[in-house]
Amino acid sequence: MSEHAYDITYLLESEPATVKAPELRAVPARPAAPPRPSLAEVQEAIARDLMQAAAAHEELIRQYLCIMGDATQTAAM
Repeated sequence: MSEHAYDITYLLESEPATVKAPELRAVPARPAAPPRPSLAEVQEAIARDLMQAAAAHEELIRQYLCIMGDATQTAAM
């Protein structure tokens, strides 16, 4: 090999290369989605709501019957 092949003076005399790095920005991460409830958990919640609605419905019927009973007794007098 020739001596010219090992000559690196051109590297030492040249301007160093500059590379522009992109400006990094901090981006807030999205919060993790809450875990999805299982089918059994959803069904349990619906059943609980239906039981509460049924109790409220029974109370309304009881009040209605009491009012209607009082109204029919008053009308009969």
